[in-house]
Amino acid sequence: MAILLALLSSILWGSADFCGGTASKRSSSATVLLWASLVALPTVAVVALASGDLRFTSSTIGWGAVAAVGGSLGIVALYRALATGVMGVVAPIASTSVLVPVVAGFLRGEGPGPLRSAGIALAIVGVILAGGPHLRLFRTGGHRPILLALAAALGIGVSLLAVANGSEDSALSTLLVMRLLYPMLLITVVLATRAPRSPGRADLRLVVAAGVGDALAVTLYGVATRSGALPVVAALSSMFPVTTLVLARQIDGERLEREQTIGVVLALIGVILVVSSGA
Repeated sequence: MAILLALLSSILWGSADFCGGTASKRSSSATVLLWASLVALPTVAVVALASGDLRFTSSTIGWGAVAAVGGSLGIVALYRALATGVMGVVAPIASTSVLVPVVAGFLRGEGPGPLRSAGIALAIVGVILAGGPHLRLFRTGGHRPILLALAAALGIGVSLLAVANGSEDSALSTLLVMRLLYPMLLITVVLATRAPRSPGRADLRLVVAAGVGDALAVTLYGVATRSGALPVVAALSSMFPVTTLVLARQIDGERLEREQTIGVVLALIGVILVVSSGA
């Protein structure tokens, strides 16, 4: 079940990132994320209240706060990178955020076994390779989206680790604290950067899709970490670039270069290895 939840979260994350990145091409990324977070908050609140699993302890509040800071800064950077760079390059680079919880899981002794380890390694190599043209972009001066993607990877990675740690006590409580703090942090960013107070009307549907998709994705991820090994869940959740790549290809007409195609194939093989080794 943990594997299925992790894979579903990756699909939702990839779709949310595509919507958020597309909206950020016309509006400030901080503004887009602020309104997406406001849309997401009721979704998380309803799920948390319905579960009856609300425990506001020092662990859930503390890790929820860390997740909020890391996630808000990381996703603002990601949306900006997706808006100004090539989605098929930015998304795989940002997905290296998986290294933070994966390394933390290994340090805890959560060894996934040889077959799963091989699958995780292939998945990580695949998503990095899918960003193939990034070195070429550096040489041609297009390095700003890459730097933003790397900053996004760090922020999102810290957030994923914090959610996993808080989920040991209560996944939904940690997520609710995170979502309650999100708007407060993002309002500060919007005011500090003098960004528009709201996105354009044409982007509202994208903002709603990004908010709901991200909320459901992080909820599934948090629940999955409770029953699955953190390195496995984190690696599978990091497959979101595949969804973003497909949407960018089908909707925006972005073309995958050969190394990107190889990367996607390796990532999919990695998932198959993890899934075939058992739940």
